[in-house]
Amino acid sequence: MYLPKSDIYTSLRTLNYYVSQTQPTTFNELPAIIFSVGNNGVNVDLDNSIISQDIEINIDIWAEDSVTASRVLAEVEEIMRRNNYIMSFSNDVPNIGNLYHIANRFTTIA
Repeated sequence: MYLPKSDIYTSLRTLNYYVSQTQPTTFNELPAIIFSVGNNGVNVDLDNSIISQDIEINIDIWAEDSVTASRVLAEVEEIMRRNNYIMSFSNDVPNIGNLYHIANRFTTIA
């Protein structure tokens, strides 16, 4: 079974932003990219061997302004596409205080 967390973390870190699997209670570094594995379901054959996996990665982007959040999203989308993930969902989340948040999902079949 393929576990994508390490590869996703390594890929996102190349963008030189704060990257984590857990959201901090206070953001000390912005922009920030917070990710999690939303799904890593397996598909098996008749011999119960894994033939593929349906993988979904949730990526939240936090920034001080909407323009920066959108720029970071464009960079994230490009790096995820290079890793064979397709953006299947993207949504601006209503502004919380002085933070801008874009929630995204990326999917692939491995």
